[in-house]
Amino acid sequence: MPITTEYTGEFIVIKIAGMIGLPDLLAEADELAVIEARLPVTPHRITYLSSGGVGDVNFADLHVFAAKRRLVQLKNRVKSAIVAEDAVQFGMARMYQTLNENPNIQVEIFQSEAPALAWLRE
Repeated sequence: MPITTEYTGEFIVIKIAGMIGLPDLLAEADELAVIEARLPVTPHRITYLSSGGVGDVNFADLHVFAAKRRLVQLKNRVKSAIVAEDAVQFGMARMYQTLNENPNIQVEIFQSEAPALAWLRE
């Protein structure tokens, strides 16, 4: 699976480790909605983008994903940290950050894990 998602008890951890496309993003949106619905508090999340892991994703795909996430009714405000270690990954993460219009999701992008985790735990 190019995208794995798990709730660790502290955060939702999303790892993108392969080539993905719009169907993968939409499946991820559904998976997040299931996790969010079953918990009493919506947890913060961290997403790890691996080098070369965006595949065929483009602006239009990210727009569809962001539109789907915009409609989600979260139980509380959440932080969404994206770890993007290279310029291509950072660019994709920045596009999503710009497209995010859910007022309960705050997206920040980091180049490494430690500052992302520190921000989530603030």
